Amino acid sequence: IEDAIAKYNEATARLAEAEKAKAQADQVIGEIKASIETDQREFEATVQAQTSATLAKQAAAAETALKDLEANADSQVENYIQNEAVRRGLQELSSLSDGQKSKFMDAAIASL
Repeated sequence: IEDAIAKYNEATARLAEAEKAKAQADQVIGEIKASIETDQREFEATVQAQTSATLAKQAAAAETALKDLEANADSQVENYIQNEAVRRGLQELSSLSDGQKSKFMDAAIASL
C-alpha cells in the first residue's frame, strides 16, 4: 500500500508539474498571439500608410502630366491658329483685285 501511495503522490506531483507547464505554455501562447495581433495591426497600418502615400504621389504625378498635356494642347492650338491665319491671310492677299491691292497698300502706308 505504501508503494501505491508513493506512486500516487509521485503521479500527483507530476500532474501538478504538467499542469503548471501547461499553464506556462498557455501563457506563452497567449503572449505570442497578442504579439502576432499587434504585428498584424502595425503591418496593416504600414500598408495603409504606404498605399495612401503611393496613391497621393500617383495623383500628383497624374495632375502634373495632365497640366503638361493641357499646356501642350494649348500651344498646339495656338500654333495652328497662327499658321492658319498666316496661310489664309496670304491666300486672301494673293487673290485681291488691283483696286483692293491699291487700297490695302494705301491703308498700310497710312498706318505707318
